Amino acid sequence: AARQKINEEFKNNQNETSEEKINELLKIASDVEVILRTSVIQAVHTDSDKILLVPRKDLLQDNTPYLDKPTKK
Repeated sequence: AARQKINEEFKNNQNETSEEKINELLKIASDVEVILRTSVIQAVHTDSDKILLVPRKDLLQDNTPYLDKPTKK
């Protein structure tokens, strides 16, 4: 769905000649790329009742332990 929307937006703006508008559109595209890379995970149906998650490196983060009490300084 995301790829279709991206292609649609590029087609809608392919004749844009304003450098300012083009830079604005490229900035939006870059921001969307960051959001998709860090927030969306891909999944593949492997069986009728199983899904394989395929996280990208950008999505993985260090495991931070939960602390009930703040650390003293």
